[in-house]
Amino acid sequence: MSVRKKFPTRLMAGLLLAILIDTAVQLIWKSAIVSLPNNGSPWLNVQALLRSPLAISVLLLMACQFFNWLIVLSNADLSYAQPVTSLSYVSVFCLSVLYLKEATDLIQIAGIILVLAGVWFISQTEHVTASNEGER
Repeated sequence: MSVRKKFPTRLMAGLLLAILIDTAVQLIWKSAIVSLPNNGSPWLNVQALLRSPLAISVLLLMACQFFNWLIVLSNADLSYAQPVTSLSYVSVFCLSVLYLKEATDLIQIAGIILVLAGVWFISQTEHVTASNEGER
């Protein structure tokens, strides 16, 4: 079985984009929250977020993710696509450690290894249920 049939280019691109967008959303969101003034009021924090270019970027990326996810789900089963996008857990973890200088430990690293193993196992399955293939 060829890789192309098992993992069509359009689906691969959509899943990769979903992982990249989710990673960007998480990192930008963290930066937006950290940049808030320390005023102690949740309402004032919400108001500050609504004026923050970082928070607005997060909302725009989430909208892009919505439309990307429509395309992904039209080409794959949810039970396949969603677990594969958990690779964003790995990318967020790595970039949080590298760029945000967050601490890590062996338990977290073990968890990341388990996520990678899980994604590998799921990637070995069909991306579309045979009975649904004609509907796509």
